[in-house]
Amino acid sequence: MAATGAAAVAFACTRPPAPRPARPTPSPSREPAASTPTPAAVDLEPEAQRLRARILASLLSGPRPEEITSELRTDGRLRWQHRAYRVALPQGANVKVVTGKLVQAAEDADGVLVASRPEGTAQVLEFGLEHAGRVLPVLRIRLEPAAGQAAARVAVVLDDAGMHLAELDRALAIGRPVALAVLPGLPHSEELARRAAAAGLDVLVHLPMEPDDPHQAGRLGPLAVRVTMTDEEISEVVQQALRAVPGAVGVNNHMGSRATQDPRVLRAVLRVVREHRLFFLDSRTTPATAVEQVAREVGVPSLRRAVFLDNDPSPEAVRLQLRRLAEQALRDGHAVGIGHANRPHTAAVVAETAPELERMGVQFVRLRDLARAP
Repeated sequence: MAATGAAAVAFACTRPPAPRPARPTPSPSREPAASTPTPAAVDLEPEAQRLRARILASLLSGPRPEEITSELRTDGRLRWQHRAYRVALPQGANVKVVTGKLVQAAEDADGVLVASRPEGTAQVLEFGLEHAGRVLPVLRIRLEPAAGQAAARVAVVLDDAGMHLAELDRALAIGRPVALAVLPGLPHSEELARRAAAAGLDVLVHLPMEPDDPHQAGRLGPLAVRVTMTDEEISEVVQQALRAVPGAVGVNNHMGSRATQDPRVLRAVLRVVREHRLFFLDSRTTPATAVEQVAREVGVPSLRRAVFLDNDPSPEAVRLQLRRLAEQALRDGHAVGIGHANRPHTAAVVAETAPELERMGVQFVRLRDLARAP
């Protein structure tokens, strides 16, 4: 037993030492990664400046542009200057004509009209430069009318008058120049026309003319222009309508989508209008109307309706259409809106909304004054 224990002790003393942990093998050194060069900026300012110069040069014979702001703009690698100018228009200058010159100059220089919008009494134009399929704004021009000069003129016409004398009261309550278009042959047509003219309103003969819809054509009444009539018959109808609406300064069509497409019919109507030294307002009940062309041929001053105010007679809709009328007038210089004397809210909404339109730079004028405008 003693021998066995000694052997065990000897064996324990002769065990090999535990292996040492292996040292990690150093990884081979790597070259640092080469840095990617930053792409160079693309300077578009020379092109932007050429475009601005071409557009502004169209104003050399007119008002001098005044620079308002200049700022550096970037888009990715692209860099250019955006500049804004104010242009004070002289008395009598037409915003539409000046805008047309600027837009034409931009197109000639391969530029783009990005936006055109009214701001108060001014019209603001934004022009851009095309680059790689994108349009970059480089120039803003603010056209400001002369002090005391409205940027735009609007005339409001109330159609279908003659059924009730209260239609005149509603028109007068607007407190601005309006025109009443009186249908001949209604119960109060003649008296309403006389009173309206005496009150200083423009009175129109709201002349019934044949529409495309046969059902509507059957409701026109006896004093109506139809395409099957001879020139002599048309002339007699128009003469009778004028006698039924005393004091009229002009004529506009009631319906008429078929008749106003027919040059022969229009010549017969407009010869009578010329004989009485009146003007003709095209209600534009069809986009195929020939009124403007024939009126020019016959030598009659003519106007065209821009906006129908109350196809939807709700107050909210009428208010929206009045704002559209103002925007069109600010863009084109003037615009005519047609509503109806016999609808319950139209005149009241015109009266309520007129101050808002005037703050936009719109002036309410007599329809006859637009007919005389060049």
